[in-house]
Amino acid sequence: AKLGWFVFESPNLILAAWSYLHRDEALFHHANAALLSMFCIHYINRSVIYPLCMSRSSRPVPLAVAVSGWSYCMVNGYLQGQSLCQKEVYPEKYIKSPRFLVGATIFIIGLAINLHSDGILRALKSGGGITSTNNTNAYRIPRGGFFELVSCANYFGEICEWAGYAVACNNLAALSFLAFTCSNLIPRALSHHEWYLQKFNDYPLQRRAIIPFIL
Repeated sequence: AKLGWFVFESPNLILAAWSYLHRDEALFHHANAALLSMFCIHYINRSVIYPLCMSRSSRPVPLAVAVSGWSYCMVNGYLQGQSLCQKEVYPEKYIKSPRFLVGATIFIIGLAINLHSDGILRALKSGGGITSTNNTNAYRIPRGGFFELVSCANYFGEICEWAGYAVACNNLAALSFLAFTCSNLIPRALSHHEWYLQKFNDYPLQRRAIIPFIL
């Protein structure tokens, strides 16, 4: 599981680093560096730290999932890296602009939600949460943080990250990544939410699937 997760997530980080090493120094300034750092911070966690924190009991990543994930990450890592290192020219003071500051703030909030939610899910494997009334051994209701509002708080945090990133980048590459993230995570969250409702007789009915109070 750890190796599979690293393999299909790591192209984002590797290609971002490659793009930085081959950057156009005439256009790559503070804003480009800050935006690329946002992207890399997420994938340092996702491709390195997260797999290392996975328990030994984690299910292996299916080969088809690993291959399809790796393929997308190859394209996306190249697209994001090249956009910020070879194409996008931002004004000198863009890093102080309202658009950048709002986007960066949303990204940081989303990252915090994502990291905290991942920690809650890891804790479930060591006995936290509330046990299913249908199967006392296998599954538990996550509690705490944004899990009090949505079933998939980790997904909500990730969508917030890339929404903030897209706002701050203000380009089609980042917007396409946000669109893909939403199209991937929202259906999964709706499916997970429905599963929780069927699995747990006492599941909190006020929780939404992925967007607090809305969806």
